[in-house]
Amino acid sequence: EVMNKSFKQGVGGLVLDALENVPENLRPSKAILMSWLGRVVAMERLYENNKSSIAHLASFYQKYDIKMLLLKGYGLSLYWPQSHHRPVGDIDIYLFGKQAYADNIIQKYFGIRIDNSHHKHSVFTFENSMVENHYSFLNVHAHRSTAAIEHILLQELTDTMDSDISNVVFPSVRFNSLYLLRHSAEHFASVDINLRIVLDWAFFVKANPVDWDWLLKKMEQVGMMNYLAVLNAICVDYLGFDKSLFPDIPVEQAVVERSMNDILSPEVETESHDNLMVEVAFRFKRWWKNRWKHNMVFKERLWQSLLTQVWSHLLKPSL
Repeated sequence: EVMNKSFKQGVGGLVLDALENVPENLRPSKAILMSWLGRVVAMERLYENNKSSIAHLASFYQKYDIKMLLLKGYGLSLYWPQSHHRPVGDIDIYLFGKQAYADNIIQKYFGIRIDNSHHKHSVFTFENSMVENHYSFLNVHAHRSTAAIEHILLQELTDTMDSDISNVVFPSVRFNSLYLLRHSAEHFASVDINLRIVLDWAFFVKANPVDWDWLLKKMEQVGMMNYLAVLNAICVDYLGFDKSLFPDIPVEQAVVERSMNDILSPEVETESHDNLMVEVAFRFKRWWKNRWKHNMVFKERLWQSLLTQVWSHLLKPSL
């Protein structure tokens, strides 16, 4: 049960590493450990395949003078104690205004189908990895305050960091501090997040000189101070990170506890329904039950956000 939950939370590899410090008589059985190790080895292979796909895609783009900014994913894994024990997912990229051109040459050269049904990015499969080619960093149609954050992020694009992969750059620390918070906050408020997302933030803060004065000003500006306070408190109170890494922000302990419980066991579990009306009813129920999280993340009033999201979904059903 612990093994399955750890993988569901995106920390299966990290927990296996930690078991080395647990006395043998308190460890899981040999059979469970072997099963656990097998899943981690498979995860390590996926990590290497993901990195290889990133390198090959960047190399292809380089032939056409297209620089590739890599978001989240591999870049964040470099802050983990063992990078290959962070689960991989989609490859999120930004091509500095050449998104449409890049999609055209990918489609022409490889015959790959491009999915343009999403708000902030196109989607295609490259070497068995799903690529999200962003033309915006956030879905600016879903919440009005998101457009203001998108504008701030665009201003921070002039400063990037080199990577260990040719033709790949990472976002600046300022960019990532705001982007990671908003990205995780939107997932938290609308559906849920797992421990891997929280640890991405914690390891990022631990490894980088975050400009807290700048970031706190932006959090106040976009109405996300409560979310930041809760996320930082979880990192310190539950995950054992040094309190000195984070600024001192007032926070309600009851909200911290409720948020942590929601991460471990969401108050509204994800469901999928074939019947459209049943799915719509479920999404409305989830939206209503998650309203306590909305107030931590979004500056807009609840019903204003609902109307904006409905319009966004009508424009493009895929998110």
